[in-house]
Amino acid sequence: MAQAVVVGGGLAGVSAANSVLECGGKVVLVDKSAFCGGNSTKATSGINGAETKTQKEKKIDDSVQLFTSDTLKGGAKKPELVKVLCGNSGADVDWLVDKFDLDMPPLGTAQRLRSLLARLGGHSAPRTHRGKERFPGMTITYALIQMVEKISERSDLARIINKAKVKQLLTKSGTVCGVLYEKKGKDLTEEGPVILATGGFGADFTEDSLLAKYRPDLLALPTTNGDHTTGDGIKMGEAIGARSIDLEWVQVHPTGLVEPDDPEAKIKFLAAEALRGVGGLVINAEGHRFCNELGRRDYVTGEMWKSKAPYRLILNKAASDEIIWHCKHYTGRGVMKFYKSGEELAKDMGVSVSTLEATHQAHFEAAKKQEKDPEGGPFPAYPSGKTWDEASGKTGVGKKFFHNIIDGSKVKTEPFYSAIITPVIHYCMGGLEIDGNSNCVDKSGKAIPGLYAAGEVAGGVHGNNRLGGNSLLDCVVFGRVAGKDCAKYMLGDKMKSMDLKELSGGGLAADNAPASKL
Repeated sequence: MAQAVVVGGGLAGVSAANSVLECGGKVVLVDKSAFCGGNSTKATSGINGAETKTQKEKKIDDSVQLFTSDTLKGGAKKPELVKVLCGNSGADVDWLVDKFDLDMPPLGTAQRLRSLLARLGGHSAPRTHRGKERFPGMTITYALIQMVEKISERSDLARIINKAKVKQLLTKSGTVCGVLYEKKGKDLTEEGPVILATGGFGADFTEDSLLAKYRPDLLALPTTNGDHTTGDGIKMGEAIGARSIDLEWVQVHPTGLVEPDDPEAKIKFLAAEALRGVGGLVINAEGHRFCNELGRRDYVTGEMWKSKAPYRLILNKAASDEIIWHCKHYTGRGVMKFYKSGEELAKDMGVSVSTLEATHQAHFEAAKKQEKDPEGGPFPAYPSGKTWDEASGKTGVGKKFFHNIIDGSKVKTEPFYSAIITPVIHYCMGGLEIDGNSNCVDKSGKAIPGLYAAGEVAGGVHGNNRLGGNSLLDCVVFGRVAGKDCAKYMLGDKMKSMDLKELSGGGLAADNAPASKL
């Protein structure tokens, strides 16, 4: 039986691998790290989906059309790819829940976990799905890895090769037909059409890196990427004639977490955008707000660079309670701190508590006016409409969605979680150009037979700015698209529908990679 070769074991790679298996194909997954997961396991905010079962259960008014509009406003430039991303989102989030038991709590207890939905920056509705506990990227990715592992243990339909660095794409008469990889000092090959899922290049600071070539201005910044993120797939694709796109568009995320004991660390943890989605505020060294916390990432970063460092992300009790697992995790890592009161926080910042009271009072009053008169405010709002919030409104990107607000009089005694934040290299929007079937294209725009790309290695999906929650979605949607089209390319009319749970022997082990409802 023909096999597909998947290069990269993050969420895009394992989504592709599982999709090939569902279509009756064989797959070998090759990853240069000692274990699979990649940067996908670090994703902290959740995965977007419009018209999902969870949204319908919670009576959230959302649509594919609204999600598509938000994504295009957020920076995407290719409507044909956005149509796939957003149009497949609901069904693919439901696929995760249904096929990988991600709606069940750990140990399979009967009590169903209730999914949490957040509204991240640039979104017009709450559509970012996450479980109550743990980072969603870790939960989702490990569940899909485990499925491939279990199938590989029971049959020859799947194999995983770790510590294997793919060096070259093999071609024959213009068709990609395999890979050359190095393992334990030896060069080996695997044959079959190739799905690249190797990620971006946000951790390659070498002189000849893609980062140095396209964004040398960012080389001094820290990054959230693991050191394996060096643009391998993009370079290999370009070497055989694949066209790249948007390589200059590298996303700088506003909320990298600064570790007080090691503030100059090159690799930093990321503060989930969901922390702002639940009501976290961004303030400068003087204790003042200066932006719309729910604006696009490039906007928030730009406003930070105009303001005065150090910047802080602060969450009152109601906000932190809504995302308490994250707060406790970051606190345990030493990159967030709990304060018993606003007075204690102000003292640590070196500002008066009255300043923090005034900041919260202005935010509170703007929220109340917005509730009473949503379109009567004097400032332009993002993504549309008007706002009463002066701090963000005067930047031209006003805040119109407010959550877990408190009035200034409560600040002095209110418990807070707080973290010092800084802009960090986070995500590469550019990569190998793909079509709607996730096929890589050549310089003329024609699909290259046998070569696919999914996840961060693929370019053109997000344009010049990616919305929060669209990264995990991109991995799943285009991983599945690539897997299905690759299976069709290999098998033709011999494709057949297979049940992953049956192939794996019936479900996933509860003691491995705990699940959580999306």
